[in-house]
Amino acid sequence: MGVTAIEGVGTYVPRATIDAETVGEAWDGFRAHGIEQKRVAGADEDAVTMAVEAAKAALSDAERSRSAVETLAVGTTTPPVDEGEVGATVAEVLGLSRETETLVHTGSTRAGTRALVAGVRADGPALVVAADSPLAPPDDALDHAAGAGAVALLLGGDGAASVVETASFSREFPGTRFRRRGGDGVEGYGATAYDREAYTTLVSGAVDGLAEAPDALAPTAPDGGLPARAGRAVGAKTYHMADSLGDTGAASPLFGLVAAWADGADSIAVVGTGDGADAVAVEGRLPVATDWPGEPVTYAEYLRLRGHVVGGDH
Repeated sequence: MGVTAIEGVGTYVPRATIDAETVGEAWDGFRAHGIEQKRVAGADEDAVTMAVEAAKAALSDAERSRSAVETLAVGTTTPPVDEGEVGATVAEVLGLSRETETLVHTGSTRAGTRALVAGVRADGPALVVAADSPLAPPDDALDHAAGAGAVALLLGGDGAASVVETASFSREFPGTRFRRRGGDGVEGYGATAYDREAYTTLVSGAVDGLAEAPDALAPTAPDGGLPARAGRAVGAKTYHMADSLGDTGAASPLFGLVAAWADGADSIAVVGTGDGADAVAVEGRLPVATDWPGEPVTYAEYLRLRGHVVGGDH
């Protein structure tokens, strides 16, 4: 593959925040590792609205006309509809050309890097956006970890950072994370040792497919603990934002890229895992800001925003 420049980057995170202590007080302990605080999508925020805001920011950052975008690739595990072309919705709201090709990846936390790989392979300028807000039962570790946010990248002909290589690794680990047809929440078998083996195997397998080992790693971050294990396995400094945003699902590896750029890293493997894994080697960096404003909510407000209860208090 040829080198693909990254012209612009945009992010969006909800304003509402809740810390681990507040959640833990409601359930006799916080059940997700390495998370201090997370973001909570509001009643008017979903994968589409967050994707649109991040995409607007990326287009502005790149100073690229919307009419020039030839491909829109969207990655999410939480589309607001079970059937429907959410890519077309995002394109419509953004005001992209009617000729823009839309590609949607979903069904796995790998969806964000699947969208990024699709954008790299596209002809002409491509807008890649990953947005997610995972959900699980309120007493489950998966819900304690669940956050929300979106990251968008504008790929084109000129930029201070570039995708120089991609690699894929396919291996199924049944039961690590899934959502049943028609269900709202994700599930897992809770086999901790098995989950760790699956995660490190997938990350290592994808990174091993790259021609050169990266200095930094930005992997899928289901919590704040697993990424460090993967970093040790591949011998790279690990970046994620699960500690402050929570589990942002398909968007989490791209938030890791943002964290790496904020720290000055410029040789980064962005790795998305799910049923298999993708590694996207990025060289160079773009300026980014991570000082997103936040507004704490009570646990009762959190339950309402998450749709666990309708009205009333916990």
